[in-house]
Amino acid sequence: MRKKTILVTGSTGAIGLSISEYFYKKGYNVIINGKCKPSQFKRVKKKFKSSRALFFNIDLTKSSNVKRVINATVKKFKTIDVLVNCAGIQYVESIDKYPEKIWRSMMDINLTAPYLFIKETLPFMRKSNWGRIVNIASTHGLIASKKKSAYTASKHGLVGLSKVVALETAEENITCNSICPGFVLTELIQDQIDVIAKNKRLSNKEAEIELLKEKQPSLNFIKKEQIAKLIYFLCSKEASEITGSAISIDGAWTAQ
Repeated sequence: MRKKTILVTGSTGAIGLSISEYFYKKGYNVIINGKCKPSQFKRVKKKFKSSRALFFNIDLTKSSNVKRVINATVKKFKTIDVLVNCAGIQYVESIDKYPEKIWRSMMDINLTAPYLFIKETLPFMRKSNWGRIVNIASTHGLIASKKKSAYTASKHGLVGLSKVVALETAEENITCNSICPGFVLTELIQDQIDVIAKNKRLSNKEAEIELLKEKQPSLNFIKKEQIAKLIYFLCSKEASEITGSAISIDGAWTAQ
């Protein structure tokens, strides 16, 4: 049987890379892409065999680059079976001080890039009569936090986009869902923990609890592997009728 192919945007980052690695171990071909330093990109490439992977270190907000990734993928692996829009950025500032340039950049990366990838990928999924689209939103796709106007707006938009795509593909063997994680222990979050630990003279574990207790009632971080496994389930036959959903994985954050 033909190996299935997964394209994860932002797969040079912590969560996207974890998803790609998980599916790679499950036998999928993987498309690794994102915008990062050459040294980081070189380390990521070592994790995958070139016979089962393609690599792109490019700006994903440009439609020409999106088409380049899609066309190269289809040329090598015939189609794209699973699309995961994971690329995203964050910037924290009050709305009256929020830089317009950063606002527009966040909308491009967090919302426009997923639209472009879905638009270019759907025809190939329709041709193969099967496809799974998963958009990594956030708890901020469902609720809001202070000083996160652009992030919240873009992630709410991503949840809405997922619902529209689900409706437009409802009679086809294609599903589209959004996943809304709470705090995930990534390098960026660890940096925040380190600052808390230093400023308040706490142990790493105490600093973790300090960060989590305001938002995430379970007081546990979401693991990257848990997100990957949830996506893998959404690709299963058993999940064929799950579409248009915004699935929380947030330790009861949005239950409050």
